[in-house]
Amino acid sequence: MTWLSCFKKAIALNNGCVLLTVIETKGSTPCSVGDKIVYSNEQLTFGSIGGGNLEFQALTFAKDLLGKDSNSTHLEKYPLGATLGQCCGGYVKVMFESFVNNGTQLKKKNSWLETVSDLIEKQQDFVVATIIDNQTDKRNSGKKIVYTANQENPPSSDGGLNSKISTGAYNLFSANDSPTIVQYKSTSESLIEVCYEKVSNTELHPVAIFGAGHISRALMPILIKLPIRIFWIDDRAQQFEQYQGDTSQINIICDDFISGLADLPDETYCLVITYSHQMDFDICEKIISRNSFTYLGMIGSRIKGNKFRDRLLQKGYPKETVDKFICPIGAKQKFLKSPTAIAVTIAMDLLNFLENKKQTMAV
Repeated sequence: MTWLSCFKKAIALNNGCVLLTVIETKGSTPCSVGDKIVYSNEQLTFGSIGGGNLEFQALTFAKDLLGKDSNSTHLEKYPLGATLGQCCGGYVKVMFESFVNNGTQLKKKNSWLETVSDLIEKQQDFVVATIIDNQTDKRNSGKKIVYTANQENPPSSDGGLNSKISTGAYNLFSANDSPTIVQYKSTSESLIEVCYEKVSNTELHPVAIFGAGHISRALMPILIKLPIRIFWIDDRAQQFEQYQGDTSQINIICDDFISGLADLPDETYCLVITYSHQMDFDICEKIISRNSFTYLGMIGSRIKGNKFRDRLLQKGYPKETVDKFICPIGAKQKFLKSPTAIAVTIAMDLLNFLENKKQTMAV
């Protein structure tokens, strides 16, 4: 699940909603630049900006925006001091974009959503430029323009302003700071504020779950809330039918496990949770032989994991590749044996690995 899927759902239902984006932080803060919230139907439907009174005040402001008759874009700065009942000491700047249902078809008025959805489906990176305030033409406030790296700058129609905005978008493709706000002067010398946000689809890590048993079914409601692409593989259709949760964000592959591997992208994070020890080994061996995975974890005991490693080494697979295989994953404590408890700890193992990988790449 992503902010975009929640936002699209609200728009498709013609529900008014507010998109909150953290665009600047300074000092100690409970959130990061780029964190988002989707607020719809008087409730938070996705994300967080750190909780506490900061989030409470932001959602109160979002609720007020939904009570107005027109769409709007606002910037609000929240000092995290005594007045807010928080002691972090820094500040957070949030961009609020309200999409109000005032009798119009929200989906039709937000056609940029389809462009963004298509780019995500094609796994293309893009930049979204949001005009926050246009003093010359208030009708353009809140307008979104989507840029891809391989498209040409749109022609200028106002003395170079459009060209400046598009150039700012293309400069962001090679930069790391996102979102960012830039001010431009129009031909009439009035200021226009534009928020740029780069969306890199390489950040959506592909995760494959082999097996659709009770633990995997308990794991899915957790994983669909994370910014990942899920591939769920099992050769038993009835197992998928027992899952009653949302499947809109899941690529279900009902096929034999080995054939299902062919549908996976390189650098996939693999979780092996099937009903057969021999099947587990066959899957792990096939993944090891491809050597294009980022993470390979399997449920089971330490003894099972050690036996699998010995068998893989005896078959001649390189030790440095076999050493990437992790077993057991999930709960290590004997009292945490329920499917839900095991699922939570498997997700925690995966998140820890993702965070460690992110920190290693940043060094």
